[in-house]
Amino acid sequence: MTDRTVDRFADGDWAVAATVALAGLGITVGSQLLVAAATLPLWYVAAAVLGSDRSALVRVRRRVTVHGDSSEGVDADEGEGPIPASPGATATVRTTVRNDGSETVVDLRVVDGVPDALPVVSGSPRACETLEPLETATLEYEVELRRGEHAFGDATVRTRDLTGTVAETWTAGVEGDDALYCSPTVETVPPGDGTNEYAGEVPTDEGGSGLEFHAVREYEPGDPVRAIDWRRYAGTRELATVEYRAERSTRIVCVVDARPTQFRAATTDRVPAVERSADAAGRAFEALVAAGHPTGIVGIYEQRLTSVPPGTGPATRQEATALLDAMRVPGYVAAARSQTGDPSAALLRSLPGDAQVYLFSSFVDDDPLELVEALRARGYDVRVVSPDVTADAADTATRLAALERGTRLARARA
Repeated sequence: MTDRTVDRFADGDWAVAATVALAGLGITVGSQLLVAAATLPLWYVAAAVLGSDRSALVRVRRRVTVHGDSSEGVDADEGEGPIPASPGATATVRTTVRNDGSETVVDLRVVDGVPDALPVVSGSPRACETLEPLETATLEYEVELRRGEHAFGDATVRTRDLTGTVAETWTAGVEGDDALYCSPTVETVPPGDGTNEYAGEVPTDEGGSGLEFHAVREYEPGDPVRAIDWRRYAGTRELATVEYRAERSTRIVCVVDARPTQFRAATTDRVPAVERSADAAGRAFEALVAAGHPTGIVGIYEQRLTSVPPGTGPATRQEATALLDAMRVPGYVAAARSQTGDPSAALLRSLPGDAQVYLFSSFVDDDPLELVEALRARGYDVRVVSPDVTADAADTATRLAALERGTRLARARA
């Protein structure tokens, strides 16, 4: 809470003028009532100047409920950090103000600290109330969510006394929810065609165990009984084996560009590219592992490469999370496997032969494009996820950088 600012709006000039006028008129007409009434303006000014020094005491609490595609909202647990949400959703904010003082607050005005990036789509973050001791008032409004982390500010409070001549203004700390973190959810990440020998969800052109019909071949000793085409045997007395399209898993490596060039953001209040890339890689990693695909993480630095080998177990998840968190901090090295020297050459040496590559980079220079071309020349399937750090720029240099980035992406995705 900040120091209170006290403003007094009483002007003594009008009171003196009113007193002189009323007293003169009372003397002229011989009215004692008018002479007595002439003192009232002075009492009004005195009340403003000598008013009570007792300040109002209020308590403010905020509760945020995020609404998704369903009608039911998701309430956050207080003290658990920023509330996760998806961009484009709405959140209902309920801010409750309670008069914790022993006197009535006749004129209480509150403005909640709404994040600048979140537009208010219904309701109002402002309220004007009269509160008895321990009475509460709630202001409710909805905001539309935008990508990124948004922190709510303190509430601005202003009170006036009964005469309306003395006002106190201060910012009050707000208990409860104080931040929202918005990022798109990743339900599925469709892998490419590269597979390994492990069972999974990627259909192949091989016959084997699966769900989709593949072919019928001659029976061979050792074929499982459940694979025999008994209908054909009943009609022709010949044994045949039914094969289904085999489903395999695929090893995937999420490569995150964490070089110094990736700590650039579109504007000073936006999230840097490396944070957006790490966030997207983390969500893709979770979706792929949940689908049964062994997935690894690789961080590319200026002269270093750190990696977590593909896997699906808890240890892999823990190491991947630690590596992605470390990428967001300039100069911080995670406790993962590291190789020094040219990171692109090290990546090409360490990648499994059957891996698919997901590259996360802003493509503000040529290095990511050269890496994509080198990977594809060696037969790797490469997909590109690129945060845009050149959007909403008015200067010529950034516009030119945006054109060059678009050209690189077009070549990388061709």
